[in-house]
Order: sequence, then structure tokens, then C-alpha cells
Amino acid sequence: MDANYMFLCGVMWCQFGQQEAAQELLRAANSGNPDVSALAWAMLKRGARRLRDLEGRVQTSSRAQALGAEARI
Repeated sequence: MDANYMFLCGVMWCQFGQQEAAQELLRAANSGNPDVSALAWAMLKRGARRLRDLEGRVQTSSRAQALGAEARI
């Protein structure tokens, strides 16, 4: 696999959470090329961190909206 392609898959995974890009990264992570594998693992980790951060923001926002609705009642 090409490192440039892996980088673009990483961008699509990290920025947009595109599942197909993550699947390509997983394939590359298990490839025989150590450089491509290291890049793929790094991008997978970064994307997973970003998704956790986004999920935390959504949960906090949902809680704030629920509290705001209770205050109006």
C-alpha cells in the first residue's frame, strides 16, 4: 500500500469519521510494510481520540439541553 493513500485515508478517518477509510487503515496496519503499518496505526489512534472527544462534547451538550429544558418547566 502507498503511504500517500494511507495518509489520505487517515485524514478522511480523523476529520470525517469515514468508516471505509478506517477499514483501509486497518488493512494497512496489518501489512508487511513497517512504515505503512506505523502510519496506519498512528492515524487510527488519532481518529479514535477525536471520536471520543466528539462523543464527550455531544453528551455534555445533551446534558446541558436537558438541564435547560428542566429549568424552563
